[in-house]
Amino acid sequence: MTKTDPILDDQGPNNLSVFEQLVRETLDSIPEEFQKQMGNIIIMVEDEPSPDVLVSSHVEKGSLLLGLYSGVPLTALGSNQQMFPERITIYQHNIEKICHNDPVLIKERVRQTVLHEVAHHFGIDHDKMPGWLH
Repeated sequence: MTKTDPILDDQGPNNLSVFEQLVRETLDSIPEEFQKQMGNIIIMVEDEPSPDVLVSSHVEKGSLLLGLYSGVPLTALGSNQQMFPERITIYQHNIEKICHNDPVLIKERVRQTVLHEVAHHFGIDHDKMPGWLH
């Protein structure tokens, strides 16, 4: 599996990097009742966000974007709205950098970042995000 292939697919975790496995473990830890509502999400691991992503996400100079949710939250879907695949991208190099390549810190930051982006799928905005996800 390459860095641009989805983590959530039918191939299983056999060919995942250590970092991708951390993402998979976090996703697997989400209770089943929530996982049932996540079938429309593609999870990607990329090295870093592109300059265009940084601009469109309004990331301030000197800040690191660790993850990005792209889609329409469940709370905003209308009954007639067509559902396109949503996307969560986790930026590996930025997480490693902010954690100074410490495996213990990376594991915790991956968990926080993945859960933070999944929370956006469920309609939780940054100002309503639980403290343990910051």
